[in-house]
Amino acid sequence: MRYFKITNFLLLILFSSFLYAEEKNDRENLYQIKLIMFSHDLSNYIDYDENYINDKFENINSVEIKKNNCLINNDNDCIKYDYDYKLENFNDYKDKLIKNDEIKVLSHLEWIQNINSKNIIKIKSGYDYSQEIIDEKILINDIDILSSGKISKYEGYVSVTKKKFYEINITLYERKKMKPPGFFSEEFLTSKKYHLFQKIKLNKIYYIDRDNFGILISLNKIPNN
Repeated sequence: MRYFKITNFLLLILFSSFLYAEEKNDRENLYQIKLIMFSHDLSNYIDYDENYINDKFENINSVEIKKNNCLINNDNDCIKYDYDYKLENFNDYKDKLIKNDEIKVLSHLEWIQNINSKNIIKIKSGYDYSQEIIDEKILINDIDILSSGKISKYEGYVSVTKKKFYEINITLYERKKMKPPGFFSEEFLTSKKYHLFQKIKLNKIYYIDRDNFGILISLNKIPNN
């Protein structure tokens, strides 16, 4: 009986040590990602192109950041991070961008994740076409360009991983209205897919620029608490 109790006690210590080591390892792999997306083309229209091909929207299981600097857990939920008050943020950059009349801030997302986990973060922002579609003010020539919920101008996904280098992958769909020539022609909604890839270093701010939008993004390691 005594041997049984000692064995159980040792197993309990070993199991607790394993859990502590696992928890510590998880903390050491925590990183903060900060992202601001903005548009420097405020028009919702694109020039007519008879050869224009709509890129079909792909629905992917992703995480919605409802409150900045939340922690993505193993269940792919973004929960409160206990030390969020210690983190720096992009608030100052956002305020400066908002003051610029020539651009519009679309998204400001910040979150914490284990860099070894492939977390996919949802981006959904910009002009909402939903009511115009319901009222049939905009035609939909290809329903596959739409997603669920509101139909926004920009929608897509961002993921940050570590392989040999830290890497950012962004898939983004840009929806705009197009009007064929002719007085009685009707506007229809188009979709263009962008795939952005960037190798990055820690503690640096990167600017990714495309035709109609720009993205500021930064990756920082969370210090051990």
